[in-house]
Amino acid sequence: MEISPRIKAALARGEAVVGVESSLLTHGLSYPKSLELVRDIEQNIRGQGAEPAVFAMLEGKLRIGLEPEEQEWLARAKGTIKLTLADLGSAAAKLCSGGTTAATTAWMAHRAGIRVALAGGLGGVHRDVGETWDISGDLSAMGHYPVLMFCGGIKTFLDIGKSLEALETLGVPVWTYRSDRFPGYFTPRSAFAKLRVDSATEAAVMASAHWKLGLETGIVLGVPIPEESAFDAEEIESVVSAALQEAKGKAGGKGVTPYIIRAIEEHTKGRSAEANRALLVEAARAAAETAVALSKL
Repeated sequence: MEISPRIKAALARGEAVVGVESSLLTHGLSYPKSLELVRDIEQNIRGQGAEPAVFAMLEGKLRIGLEPEEQEWLARAKGTIKLTLADLGSAAAKLCSGGTTAATTAWMAHRAGIRVALAGGLGGVHRDVGETWDISGDLSAMGHYPVLMFCGGIKTFLDIGKSLEALETLGVPVWTYRSDRFPGYFTPRSAFAKLRVDSATEAAVMASAHWKLGLETGIVLGVPIPEESAFDAEEIESVVSAALQEAKGKAGGKGVTPYIIRAIEEHTKGRSAEANRALLVEAARAAAETAVALSKL
């Protein structure tokens, strides 16, 4: 695993670093929206006094801290892999390139000594789990790697309630930023109440206390989408239902998520891309503020 000189220097100085998953570049929005999103995220992390570190695999090498030209190459590249933990060995041996999921991002951050990371939507339990047994490896990774993962919630097209229950079973604390209800990704609130955190300092103190007790799980912190960028709950559910129906027989396994994200983008005529951008910029700011607070403790 190669850490860029920029990130090595920041870590050596004890400065705040935020790890950023790169499936946002490879398997999220369409290009160039994907690249613009990551550039916005980086700018907002730096604006809060932290250093962004985009994680990825480039030609078999795990990388922490992609530079702008490398990000563009990865965003444009064809045939990139969506890298779960199960893919890493074979992908390295075959000199593949790909984007990291939340699970792989958490593992890499832990190995590098980075305590705070950012994902888009966390993977979870799929709605048709009774038929497919499709459960994201993001959940088990959060049960293993002590990283504070900021996200917009569980991906909209998954079963949020079952996913939260699975995290509880794994002993993973789930908190919500400045809200009493866990976010619904494209909507600010889901039906599920979670512990409210009102500031970056509070999040840092609570996370530090969790790990000082000897607990070794990660922590999930959901950041709600700004009200002005949110979708109506019924509208987005209608779009998601249509996208899930289209995906049947066309995508399976980890190919389902990128297929549905693109389908939602099409159905909403690009509105989902703008909503996604507003949400992740908000989450990036909160992650950076918390990383700074943690570095000061």
